[in-house]
Amino acid sequence: MVVALNTTTEQPLYAFFMNKLGHIPYYFPTDFNTWRESLLRDTDYDGEPLFKKMKTLLLLEGDDITGFIQLAVTHFVLAPDGTKSKEFSYGLIRNLYFLPNCQNGHMLLDCAADYFKHYGIAKPYAFFHYFGMSCYARQGKLHEDACHVEKLLEHYGYVKEHENVYFSRLLTDDFDDDREIAFEYSSDDESISFRKEGGVLGGCKLYFIPSSTICFLRWIWIHPELTQKGYGSRCMKKLFFVLKQKGTSRLDTDTADSNFAAQGYYHKTGFADMGSMRSYCVY
Repeated sequence: MVVALNTTTEQPLYAFFMNKLGHIPYYFPTDFNTWRESLLRDTDYDGEPLFKKMKTLLLLEGDDITGFIQLAVTHFVLAPDGTKSKEFSYGLIRNLYFLPNCQNGHMLLDCAADYFKHYGIAKPYAFFHYFGMSCYARQGKLHEDACHVEKLLEHYGYVKEHENVYFSRLLTDDFDDDREIAFEYSSDDESISFRKEGGVLGGCKLYFIPSSTICFLRWIWIHPELTQKGYGSRCMKKLFFVLKQKGTSRLDTDTADSNFAAQGYYHKTGFADMGSMRSYCVY
């Protein structure tokens, strides 16, 4: 049976997330209120509402949740240069999961087909990275552990669009402070610049996970003239040192599966490969 999410089923769905999806590396532990806000009233990094329409459905066997789907029409689309346009919208499956032994996952995809037909959306997306939940650092893609979900998506005509590799680094080591490299926060406490003797070596952008000691590295860059000179590793280790001093226990990031240079960099600086994650669309 498929039913709409309501106030009495929000807590059971939260428990489903925590108990059934906790093995996915970017489904971080979070409190109910933070999770609920991300699920139902999320905004992007600029504070812009993500969706103008949304519907969350639960798949039940008796009183037990065996799966769920979250369908949405976005508030804007993204141009190739990253700017937003409110003239158009994406239709997307934001969230979808059902237990591997569940035989009725197709009922959720049937509901998705009806939803997109109602809104005249011929080419919907699934697991669009940008529109992921903020309590999970907007990791909107489907992790490879949910291969049974991918298989059903493919049956309904969805094909892989993009693939990223997810990395995680525990900050349990005792890191030395490289005093030659200065570390400066911007006013938002999330943009960082690395400096040496007044010159800029590079920078990075962080996102501190709400209700957590985990930090997500959105991106990091090193001045092109300084690559292959060891500064990339030194800046990353400086970042480890400073974050650990702030009480951060773990630093996560991701990169495109085709970006072998970035993957090598993360391996070199001690990150663990936590698997691939994918987005999909109907062409």
